Amino acid sequence: MGDIPGEIYRILLVDDHKLLMEGVRSLLAPYGHLRVVGMAQNGGEAVALAASLQPHLLVLDLGMPGMNGLETGRAVLEVRPKTRILVYTGHEDQRWLPELIDLGIMGHVRKSEAPGVLLRAIESVRQGEIFLSFPDPGGRVAAMLRQRREAADTANADAGADLSALSPREKEIFRLLADGKSVKTIAAELYISPKTVETHKYNLLTKLQAGSVGDLVKIAIRHGLVKV
Repeated sequence: MGDIPGEIYRILLVDDHKLLMEGVRSLLAPYGHLRVVGMAQNGGEAVALAASLQPHLLVLDLGMPGMNGLETGRAVLEVRPKTRILVYTGHEDQRWLPELIDLGIMGHVRKSEAPGVLLRAIESVRQGEIFLSFPDPGGRVAAMLRQRREAADTANADAGADLSALSPREKEIFRLLADGKSVKTIAAELYISPKTVETHKYNLLTKLQAGSVGDLVKIAIRHGLVKV
């Protein structure tokens, strides 16, 4: 499932070339729903930032010194399983493809492509689609990646969904968000400020390890808090 329209999509860039990351950040700057929340030049920085910033998407280089892209991707998923991975690489060959499939990436873009291709890839992944910039006859690689991602999502579905950790007010706001009500509507119904609702929403996403309001809805459905 893609993310809810209008929600800020948090992106973490990982590449040992800082100028390239600055260029990507400039590319995305005009799009208000996309936000580069951090930039890391090595795997260790990436893991630390992923744990603290909870990004929706990791735009990841493969050929980095120290921890390579594959090792970095695996380590990030250990601390943030719901993060999607889009590989942005200068490697023209596909020698790492089997391991990338196992990693469960959602996108692959070669750095030789026009900048607009990266933007389209990010939008595709944001909407829950696989994006590959290399030829994929019959869509076989995309099908394997989709299957791998769905299996990982199922395995992680309730990993962090401990509803007992929620306060009564958080549970109330959780139900209202899952019912599709906006922050402004919830604030009016509960006689609290929109800022307070936003704070509770952030706490819910953190406590339940959810990447978006869409993930909160799925958790609520699985726990029988809303009817479908």
